[in-house]
Amino acid sequence: MSELIPQVPGVGRKYMQVVNQVLTSISAGRLSPGDRLPNERDLAVECGTSRPTVRDALLALELFGVVEIRRGSGCYITERGHHLQNPALGLLDATPQDLLEARLHLEPTMARMCAGRLDLDQIRRLDALIDASDLGDADPVRERRFGSYFQLSQAFHSELAGYCGNSVIAGMTRQLVDVASHPMWALLNGSSATTNQSDVQADEHRQILEAIALGDEDGAAEAMIDHLSRIGGDLFGGHAATIARVRRRRGDQPGH
Repeated sequence: MSELIPQVPGVGRKYMQVVNQVLTSISAGRLSPGDRLPNERDLAVECGTSRPTVRDALLALELFGVVEIRRGSGCYITERGHHLQNPALGLLDATPQDLLEARLHLEPTMARMCAGRLDLDQIRRLDALIDASDLGDADPVRERRFGSYFQLSQAFHSELAGYCGNSVIAGMTRQLVDVASHPMWALLNGSSATTNQSDVQADEHRQILEAIALGDEDGAAEAMIDHLSRIGGDLFGGHAATIARVRRRRGDQPGH
């Protein structure tokens, strides 16, 4: 088993070293779709790390669709995992702060470009995503549905990006949104979730969509900045400071 997943020099956080070792083994043909990974204990020994680190790595790989964890059976390589290229590691290993800063620079421009471009069917589709992501105060299984809500919330950003009219900006936005689902980002969102977070995010998405539907470019950009900055404030603190910093970089006047 020791030759299945050879150790690779460190890359970033400890769990990323395990992720890199698994992806390298897939790229080299040592692991194929349907193959079962060693159990946590054996994988920890092969990778020269601890079982908690292995668990974090498996969570990362599962969230990216590289592996499928079958309860009571084990962890298996998926078709998607077989085709994932190691260059994706650069973004996978990015910190949530870096990802948020990148989104704060890119997505307001994307929202501005969407303003006035969407047809009625596209607006209805985005509105349906917002409704689906809003859990509602009376939902008896709120906590269990958080993962679904988070995915639907990110789907709004990904779907909206596709309507901006620029394939490069759309692709970059979608990549950043997809990377926002890596373990550290997802766990931060989960740990900071309040009882009304889904309602707040849904309301903010509706404000963005309303401005876009009205063709209000400035309003769409500002709504997106406020939305992402509020998320940053919930996760890292400094909501107002984040807004001010991004607006200064965009050349806006303070208080505008």
